[in-house]
Amino acid sequence: MSKNRKFLVGALLTAGVCTLAFILASCGERQETTKYYYSPSWLRSGGVVFIAGLQSIRKDAIGTQLGSSYTETVSTAEATGVGENFIFDVTGAPAYSMSCAPVGDYVAYMDDLRSTLFHRIIVRNIASGAHSGLDQVELAFNPGIKSFDWSSDGQRLVYCTTGEVRTIKRDGSGDTLVVTVADLSFVSWKYADRIAYVHGGLLSLIYADGSGRLDLAAAASVDKSQISAANTSEVFGLAGGSYCKVNVDAATPATSEILAGCKGDLPRLNPPADKVTYSKIESGEQSGIYTIDLTAAVKAETKIK
Repeated sequence: MSKNRKFLVGALLTAGVCTLAFILASCGERQETTKYYYSPSWLRSGGVVFIAGLQSIRKDAIGTQLGSSYTETVSTAEATGVGENFIFDVTGAPAYSMSCAPVGDYVAYMDDLRSTLFHRIIVRNIASGAHSGLDQVELAFNPGIKSFDWSSDGQRLVYCTTGEVRTIKRDGSGDTLVVTVADLSFVSWKYADRIAYVHGGLLSLIYADGSGRLDLAAAASVDKSQISAANTSEVFGLAGGSYCKVNVDAATPATSEILAGCKGDLPRLNPPADKVTYSKIESGEQSGIYTIDLTAAVKAETKIK
């Protein structure tokens, strides 16, 4: 065989192999998707609002990754997890610690995380159909904040820095000091007259005007505190690896266990205070949204998303 014919045959064989590889890769290309759910909170209507993350990976026929994308949206669903509905996109700007107003159709969340402090609260109108009044507002904080919550009338927010508990109107006006205290980490207010705050691992309560401060001992303290709308003397939260509650106005307050070994991150009480929802962020825990029926004789978590 001549040198030219050998070259031609070799070229054709190489081209054939390349073409076959291209066809196989193109025909066998597939899309793999995984959904993640976290940061749930209760809607006033009784449903849940949460962040839904979607990881998409393109692979060829032999499993080589060709590309990937990740998006995040704020979505809602019924309390059972069915009927997922998109509200708005938050890709690249996660909505931390979402909380819905007890009055009106507003959701608020923290944004602009730097180190351990957030520098913005975003308030958004999530009513269906045309909006009237406030649609979206951004409240800036410098230095940053650790935590926030709504007032019971939905007109104000409470927030804490590492050293102050303060209230502010929903439109950003009327920023007012409530109390100065060191090592603050969490604050809540919704459904009650008193504000609950956690400092140095201890729970305290106080009225918005700074009066009536009540400091609880370690045995009566819960973290990620949530005040019950059904009984505002009852505060729910995490203590010693369990989900617990405490009657802060009892003669001798002490926590009582609801669910042992609870791995929930920021458990949220619903308006009637008969259910709690949370996601899990600890290493080894399965992504998803969980609930506990507080009226059940035997308390257990149920995964709804």
